[in-house]
Amino acid sequence: MANSLATPRRAPSRRSRNAAPAAALLVAAALAGIASPAVAADGTTEAKLYASNEDVEKEMADKAPVAESESVMGYPKGLEREGKGNLIPVTQEDVKARVKYEPAQALTDAKAAAKKWSENTDNNSDAREMIKQLADSTLTEPDVIGKDTRDDNIATAMAEVNSSASFCEGVNAGGHQNGAKANPCVFVGKFDTKGDSKWPKLSTGAALAGGGKKTYKTSEQITDESSTTAGWQVGGKFTPKVSVAPGGDGGKGGELPIEGSFTYSFSSTTLNRKMTSTEENYEATFPADKWGELQGRRAGAFYLGYLLVDYKAVPGAPGTHPEKEHIKAIPARVFVQSPKAEVPLAYFNMQKPQAQ
Repeated sequence: MANSLATPRRAPSRRSRNAAPAAALLVAAALAGIASPAVAADGTTEAKLYASNEDVEKEMADKAPVAESESVMGYPKGLEREGKGNLIPVTQEDVKARVKYEPAQALTDAKAAAKKWSENTDNNSDAREMIKQLADSTLTEPDVIGKDTRDDNIATAMAEVNSSASFCEGVNAGGHQNGAKANPCVFVGKFDTKGDSKWPKLSTGAALAGGGKKTYKTSEQITDESSTTAGWQVGGKFTPKVSVAPGGDGGKGGELPIEGSFTYSFSSTTLNRKMTSTEENYEATFPADKWGELQGRRAGAFYLGYLLVDYKAVPGAPGTHPEKEHIKAIPARVFVQSPKAEVPLAYFNMQKPQAQ
């Protein structure tokens, strides 16, 4: 049975797990979002193996397809960050050079995405009203463009400056949040041409040699995934962990060196938001002539484009001038989860012959 990126099932019973074939590392199902291997009538457990990256990518293309362009409502949670959590900035020149995307076209695309989202009655009604401001805007191009991703301040008045992250969540410069918990913000981007943008790998470190039974524990944590009563369905932060117990063959146990946490955004068309924190145990037996690696793949892609922020500003002191509409375009690179995938990460059993 093929694995899928569907909602995870519970692990097989200890009796059936002990009967796992001498094949390869068992998929870390709960963490990955890959369905648990099917238990056959005779009690054996099936586990699909992958011998190449091409095979893995065929599976991802089927279960977590990515589009050439994407949109995200609100402030994009999946902005690219380095290991310490700091933003990796991109400039307008980066966007134009790699994906040939102009701010005026991005605004046209953002208006279309905002209109479609506002007309979907499954979405929060207050947020739908907020995004209509952008959809109905008469501006044909952004009048303010950020120097790079970090240049994201929104100046709504002479003495009132707010970050776009706070503004998009409906918070004004004074700290007050509106009832919708949202302001008109849309990220639009095109699939990035930079290498490893599609289904980026999440390495688990060195290969695992065969020759014995090994027990694995997988766990994960998701934070800030979504808001169901107000605001935007923004995405979340995914923190994985996989550990291996000492084997009867004398193999060492311990936590596998996974690269760490990553953030992701939901596409504006995403309906599947079902992943919860879980912990599972698995057993697998390795043949002596094979080595295996648990390869993680993020279920989505990086997109390069702009965060469009629609706001009203007073050019001088409050009460001295009428408000004027502005749209700021902030260059950004964002990881967007495939709208077809219910979870942000999948693991695959990579197995190859050991070098002689």
